[in-house]
Amino acid sequence: MSGARIKTYEEIAVGHAHTLTRQVTAVDVDVFEALSGDDNPLHRDDDFAARTVFGRRVVHGLFTGALVSTAHTRLTGPGFVYVGQELRFLGAVHIGDTLSVTVTVVEKKDAKRILVMETQVLKNGETPVMSGRSALKELPWR
Repeated sequence: MSGARIKTYEEIAVGHAHTLTRQVTAVDVDVFEALSGDDNPLHRDDDFAARTVFGRRVVHGLFTGALVSTAHTRLTGPGFVYVGQELRFLGAVHIGDTLSVTVTVVEKKDAKRILVMETQVLKNGETPVMSGRSALKELPWR
């Protein structure tokens, strides 16, 4: 994202969208665990995870949430910051799954220069695993 052009609030319209696609790897899960401190064995221990309803390791839900943030930045450029986020976890994500993260501008709040976005995350192109809504505010520049 380094060197990305900063888009203005006026340049982004209702209906603008971006889809980020990424295959989740074991390294992603391990690095996220190290960064977040979330060492739940469901995410890192094959034997433990095999005995659960999931049958195998599950990717951290907030790893998927972090990809939502990436999709936002790809849509808006670096000139906006989060001011709100709501996520619904609809299904498990596993190592090897390919995620398609789509964010779409659904509303603009002109008085505060806030973009409201809907989020949809599909696993392997068809299964919804996350949905939500977020609000991003344009940064004031000096």
